Amino acid sequence: MILSSLLVVPLAFPSVFGKLTAGIPGGVLLPRNDTSYLDSLSDNQRELFNYAMTGLDMNFAPPFIFESTRYSAWYAVGLLARNEGDDLAVASQIIQDVISFQYTDPNDLWFGTYQGETTAPTPGDVYAPKECPQAYTSYDLNMGLFVCTSFIIALEEFSNILDPDLVDLMKRSMYNATIGDGYRVGGVDGDNLYPIYSNPWYMRVMSATYVGNMMGDANMSYWGDHWANEAIQAFDKYSTISEFNSGTYTGVSLYALSLWGYMPESSVISSRAADIITKTWETVGQIYNPTLHTLGGPWDRTYGYDLRRYFGILGGHIAGLLGGIADGSAPIPRPLVGCSHYGDAVILALMPLTAKFHDPYVPASVIESLKSLSGPHAYFAQSVSPPFDDEAYPRNYTTWTQDGLSVGGIESDENVVGGPATSQTAYVPASFIWKTDVPEAKDRGRLAWMFHHPTASSISAVVSSTNLTIKYPPSRAFPEHSTTSNIMSFLFSGVYKTTLTQDFLANGTAVYSGLKLTVSGNVASGNRTLVYGQDAINEVSFYNLTYTIPDDLGDEVPTLIWEFEKL
Repeated sequence: MILSSLLVVPLAFPSVFGKLTAGIPGGVLLPRNDTSYLDSLSDNQRELFNYAMTGLDMNFAPPFIFESTRYSAWYAVGLLARNEGDDLAVASQIIQDVISFQYTDPNDLWFGTYQGETTAPTPGDVYAPKECPQAYTSYDLNMGLFVCTSFIIALEEFSNILDPDLVDLMKRSMYNATIGDGYRVGGVDGDNLYPIYSNPWYMRVMSATYVGNMMGDANMSYWGDHWANEAIQAFDKYSTISEFNSGTYTGVSLYALSLWGYMPESSVISSRAADIITKTWETVGQIYNPTLHTLGGPWDRTYGYDLRRYFGILGGHIAGLLGGIADGSAPIPRPLVGCSHYGDAVILALMPLTAKFHDPYVPASVIESLKSLSGPHAYFAQSVSPPFDDEAYPRNYTTWTQDGLSVGGIESDENVVGGPATSQTAYVPASFIWKTDVPEAKDRGRLAWMFHHPTASSISAVVSSTNLTIKYPPSRAFPEHSTTSNIMSFLFSGVYKTTLTQDFLANGTAVYSGLKLTVSGNVASGNRTLVYGQDAINEVSFYNLTYTIPDDLGDEVPTLIWEFEKL
């Protein structure tokens, strides 16, 4: 029997969409297709899909994968695409089970989203240290968008093999998810959904545009177009996604944008999505380093530094474009199973299916730059994320890319520490990543990295072909609300059978596994400490080299200059 769990109740919180609708009665499953849907995929995309699904099958512990509604919904769509054996029956049951975890009380701020972890309690004061339900602590409103967008793919590609009653249930669940998303306003009730929060904003646009059209809800369609215009205006300021250069979230934004092919032709987003995909890849092509098989820094928001050591969704896009899984050149971990951030790899069950609306819009010149480095080059870009940035002071990005080395920096003047995501661990305003001199046979493709751990809200990190200069200037954008710091911290990765000692860089110069560094500036004369293993970020331990900013600088701006040479 198909699950029916969505109730007709009045809305207590204001939503731009009005009231929700009811559930439906049950039905029976239809037989599988006789032809293989996967035959329609390119060779590289099919290889990526099969590689991912093999690992996901091993991790599927019915009724869910990773005890997650989001990941289970994604996996279910992959099962529908493969449609072998009992895949259809299993996928249909997963979809019903996911919908059973949707919050259906419109009196709740979290109405319409789905319980993220199936074993977690419902939102309430049991979540420490909060005294009341909080976004991203007790509940995650983005879950509704992740599930709804995956259901768009399922309905568009596989509704012919799904039970009609299940299709109706999915539609009503999607409608409620989209209505619930309409409750959200950036800066209200702890929500951060502004147009500059690119990845959920683009999913919001696609959900409202598609579901509004599907349900004949003109008001919902209006808001889909309205939000699309806001996204386009944000993008067009500098032709960049506001969540700039993220191995994970640039990938999610591209996934969302690739849904444009399912949108009504008259919708606003369908007129610009392909162009945004193209321009985003033009930026990625400048910063990705094919000699390292990873995305160079700096990063607005990252969960790792080497795409072959953690799973970043952007790496999945590149693998689908170029291949390289068999020989290990693809920027995804090998083996994929059990890698850092492995849960997000479930999205590989979806991305090959929408590649037909994505891959043709990646320029040929970018494909070539992803394959090989034509030569050393610098790059400059800008982005801005109000209210965390003042629009008069955008973030300025400079990068240097050469054989075996990528260096990046951000000039940012914000009202928070840790970038627009307000995360000191995810925001990397200055970075080196390089290929070590460790023999390949000892540590396959191992990269080393150094990055600046931000402790101030106003940071100037600028890269040239020879140095990275980091300053802590006084804030111009938020002079009364800025955070200053008396330290500058730099985190270094460990390297295979290499130990840094307390005299590392003590005289201002050192060589670390293939990279020569010379440090100078008025902060270099301050006290310094070097500690390993005090903490871990993204499941990785590191050396923490911290300089104390001298008290006697007067009006001088605290400055450290890192000269570099790849050996």
